[in-house]
Amino acid sequence: MHGRRKRAFVLNLENTRECKLKQLNSDWIVGPTAWEIFVNKHPELGYKPGRMNFHNFLRHAKGELVSMDAIRMAKHKFWIAHEERFSLGAFEIATSTLPISVRATESNTSRNEAPK
Repeated sequence: MHGRRKRAFVLNLENTRECKLKQLNSDWIVGPTAWEIFVNKHPELGYKPGRMNFHNFLRHAKGELVSMDAIRMAKHKFWIAHEERFSLGAFEIATSTLPISVRATESNTSRNEAPK
């Protein structure tokens, strides 16, 4: 390779490495991985890791987690989760004493009320 072409190739390689490093440092991870981190962080709650356990938890908690921007659907196929917000939201949901439907109604009403 000639000098100029070689330098362009090396610069391109460096840019590719930087992009890969940025992707590796993302706060978003696949849902079952976030679930496993949450379960390992809170063994006192008695949840088990695993893809199906994650989906069973989502049956009841999906709406709240989406409204907290803790999970998102990617490519209309699978869930991705924000590592920090998912753990905080899942813990809040798992330890709350109110039924999910009541909590959702209360949070929607409090958002819609005008400040006094």
